[in-house]
Amino acid sequence: MIEIRLFVSPVCPKCPSAKALADELQKSRDDIQIEILDVSTEENYLAALMLQIASTPTFVIGDTPIYRGTVPSLQEFNEKIDEYKQKYGN
Repeated sequence: MIEIRLFVSPVCPKCPSAKALADELQKSRDDIQIEILDVSTEENYLAALMLQIASTPTFVIGDTPIYRGTVPSLQEFNEKIDEYKQKYGN
């Protein structure tokens, strides 16, 4: 199972689209688990800082931020997940 985290903010204009993409990905794939983390909470803010995340939305696979401040297409993200699976065998 591949763990994906999405860091969002309540004032981020792109975050609703990122959440919709995360929902679509979760419904279409059974090999991923997506967790949405709101950086307005101290715990999630500190987690974002540990990953050097300074903008939202940011998608993270494992401990690697892959999309920062942008929302990829469903196809792009699926390709990125498949690349990750080939590289790390998850």
